Amino acid sequence: MTRRPLTSRLSAGLVALTAALTLLTGCTQTVDGTAAKSGSGPGPRNEDSERQYPNLLKECDVLTEDILAETVGADPLDIQSTFVGAVCRWQAANPAGLVDITRFWFEQGSLDNEREVAQRLDYQIENRSVAGIESIVMKPNDPNGACGVASDAAGVVGWWINPQAPGIDACGMAVKLMELTLATRA
Repeated sequence: MTRRPLTSRLSAGLVALTAALTLLTGCTQTVDGTAAKSGSGPGPRNEDSERQYPNLLKECDVLTEDILAETVGADPLDIQSTFVGAVCRWQAANPAGLVDITRFWFEQGSLDNEREVAQRLDYQIENRSVAGIESIVMKPNDPNGACGVASDAAGVVGWWINPQAPGIDACGMAVKLMELTLATRA
């Protein structure tokens, strides 16, 4: 067994100590403020949202995985949730390739804000009415044809379809998911 020189061992120890301290200080930050329940902020609250758009308040369960799979042309056994929160994500296996599905709903968001962001990102934007609701369809410069739709419904709600291979009608799928989301029947 060959022993490393003392300076080499000290250097390695110093690097490890520095890395540990950096990790600890980065993970032990105090943030001012008070935790608040969703919808309890100072902004105006849309008390009619549950009656007007009952499916919005179901968060990630607004549409079943079977419906998501059917809409993107996947087998219901070949879809899985990859994230649940203010943004919900799934991945499904379509015969043409994997399809990433993303849903968002921001109660305090606005369609104007989504439009401004899409403009800054140089997306193609089409104004559209989906289920009678003012909406936009957004297409980034993506070789696989990703497409999103956002609608002005009790804040802003949206769906993005991101195929992992070209040849999938992502806009048709995103619009269909939005139509189902905006259905007024629960």
